[in-house]
Amino acid sequence: MKNTNRTYRTFDKRIVGIYCISILIFSTVFYPSEPVKAQQKDSTQTRIEQDIERALDEFDSDESEQNLEELLEFLQNLANNPLNINRADVDDLLQVPGLNFRLAQNIVEYRETEAPFQSINDLLNVTGIGEATLDRILPYIAVSSGLDRGRDLYLNSKYWTENSRFENFTRYQQTLEEQHGFQRPDTSGGFVGSPFKYYQRFRFTSNHLSLNLTQDKDPGEPLNHPADFDYSSWHVALMDNGRLKSLVIGDYSVSFGQGLLLWSGGAFGKGSEVIRTPNKNDRGIRPFTSAQEMTGFRGVAATYGGRLQLSGFYSNRKRTASEINDTYVRFPTESGYHRTLNERERRFNLEQETIGGRLRVQIPYGFFGISGYHNRFDKPIQTGNLPWQINNFEGQTISGYSADYRLLAGPALLFGEAAYTDNGGYGVISGAELELGNRTDAVAVYRYYEPTLQSIFGAGFGEQSGDPGNEEGFYFGVRHELSSKVQVSAYIDQFRFPSARFQQRQPTSGYDWLSLFEFNPVPSLKFYALFRHKVREEEYADFDDFGREFRILGANRRTGARFQAEYQVTPSVRLRTRFDMSRSKSTGNGSSRGYLVFQDIRFYVSQNLRVDARATLFNTDDFNSRVYQFENDLLFVLSNTMLFDRGQRMYMLINYSASSWLDFWLKLSTTVYQNRDVISSGNLQIDGNRKSDIGIQARVRF
Repeated sequence: MKNTNRTYRTFDKRIVGIYCISILIFSTVFYPSEPVKAQQKDSTQTRIEQDIERALDEFDSDESEQNLEELLEFLQNLANNPLNINRADVDDLLQVPGLNFRLAQNIVEYRETEAPFQSINDLLNVTGIGEATLDRILPYIAVSSGLDRGRDLYLNSKYWTENSRFENFTRYQQTLEEQHGFQRPDTSGGFVGSPFKYYQRFRFTSNHLSLNLTQDKDPGEPLNHPADFDYSSWHVALMDNGRLKSLVIGDYSVSFGQGLLLWSGGAFGKGSEVIRTPNKNDRGIRPFTSAQEMTGFRGVAATYGGRLQLSGFYSNRKRTASEINDTYVRFPTESGYHRTLNERERRFNLEQETIGGRLRVQIPYGFFGISGYHNRFDKPIQTGNLPWQINNFEGQTISGYSADYRLLAGPALLFGEAAYTDNGGYGVISGAELELGNRTDAVAVYRYYEPTLQSIFGAGFGEQSGDPGNEEGFYFGVRHELSSKVQVSAYIDQFRFPSARFQQRQPTSGYDWLSLFEFNPVPSLKFYALFRHKVREEEYADFDDFGREFRILGANRRTGARFQAEYQVTPSVRLRTRFDMSRSKSTGNGSSRGYLVFQDIRFYVSQNLRVDARATLFNTDDFNSRVYQFENDLLFVLSNTMLFDRGQRMYMLINYSASSWLDFWLKLSTTVYQNRDVISSGNLQIDGNRKSDIGIQARVRF
């Protein structure tokens, strides 16, 4: 214990030392350059990062295979192609983080009854939109010239190329230390291909047309020629052509209702955005551009109509599944890796065919929708025999149906969905957003997902990420503006799992709460403090007097506190300092603590050159007290790094715009552990205490 305390004291001194040196260097050396444009560009990127961080506040990568890369790409694309608020309909506006159905409808009604928006600031005249909301949505909206196009332009090539843009991304990433999988022969279970990750994307978009080809090779996968990518995604899509809202051939995502039945576009979970996240704004059918191999559909899909809309889709794509024997396979894997001989042997060994649709009616006070699908695998799926697997999908076919609504009722926005799968399982979610005066918002949501609900394409709101099922809970969130400079947010969520959840053998329950205090004394200085506490019942093993093992239900408690300060020193220099603490205590494993501190800087050397750098120190007693940090990364790359044990991490990200059509990114990062000689395990094992990564990306656009 004494050694541990001594280590912490030494560690604290190093934290203070690095922090002071960073402040001194960055506050005295750098001077502003091209201030106005740099700040505008930085503001947009910062807002996107904040939206992603809100999504990651409760993201726990060791509990879920969920990946939010597509959500990151969705926000980046939305920022790159902001919505014209003089033309966007309610559905379009609902794609913007920070807007709900009420606000979207108020925007449409204002421009139809009052006047078109002459500037973005005119949105402050819309009921329900204040400066905080406007600041939140600013990166994703725009006001255009209002050119009125006739539908006879469909046969004019200029119609299809209006506001067109071509983008090509080329990305290279690699871990610099050699991993065991690249040392072993492939006949002994080693990787077949090279250690680098390569990604490229070609995309043409205009107001009404989208063409895309995305190709990806993961580390360890072979790439022998340009047509040999392990994963390729493509689409041809017509968008916003009168009553034909969308027509996609190729890869697409489907996100309907509250996500209980169909949701494949990434979603925010519980986090510091306490009001908006429980109520999903359905995105309908959208072209798919991500490299997430197990997400989305492949085939044809379309949406047609106005207030009465009909959507339909057909998909037929190959999946990869573990083989039990010559007849049965497991449910398709989510990793998308095909790096070893065994993985490549079962690559795309399962065919999945899906057909579905949706009918949606818009009335003056909201929406009603009904959705359904039928899915078939060409081989029977067999689940495991463990207690938490008994309700998983088995067989070859499954169908699902759901009905959803969003309604305005006085100061309340009501929303909900009920879903049913033909194995007999059902689920329901129902909630209300409330405006309690000019400065207070609240939301209350109840959910119940039967253990037998087998919503294999769903992503409903809840404690457990992924497919909704085996959960009941009540969520209440509130946000209040104490003044124009102080805002308080909080939520509490009580939940239970009626049947065994992952790695448990009996029903369990729990609760969690979060509180967030934001203080912005001046525009250039921001503080926030965030506190979280979660309690979940878990089993642990014990032994009786005769040495026989028995399992007891105990409580697993995890507490976190975060303090962050952000200072815009000059228009070209932004500093950010964070201190994060975590504490884990469980009946079976005792308690452990951990903390993280980082100093971050964003510096515009010139209008075309931006540098992000961060130094992080972390120290945790064990894995249970692990800490996370969201990092700036190459554009469209999601980086939520998990850290445990004791060490330092540093990274530098450089973004250089060589011209209006050419951009470069370079990221260098390294993590050094003080108390480990081996990092990771299996084929990913590194002998040593350092792990370093490099990423290079180029974008050509015109």
